[in-house]
Amino acid sequence: PGIEKEQMKNLFTPFFTTKPKGTGLGLAICHKIVSEHRGMIKVDSAPGKGSTFTVLLPLIR
Repeated sequence: PGIEKEQMKNLFTPFFTTKPKGTGLGLAICHKIVSEHRGMIKVDSAPGKGSTFTVLLPLIR
């Protein structure tokens, strides 16, 4: 639960994973999709407690 500070800087880097069977592509793909829609992903994390990911997308009128 939660993401260590050292890991936060690589969170959206392709192939970065802390899991033995992870590919490190999930968050990288999400970040790319959101960025291409001119949005952003906000991450709040408390190591040992948990993390919250918020996806912000622009409103089109």
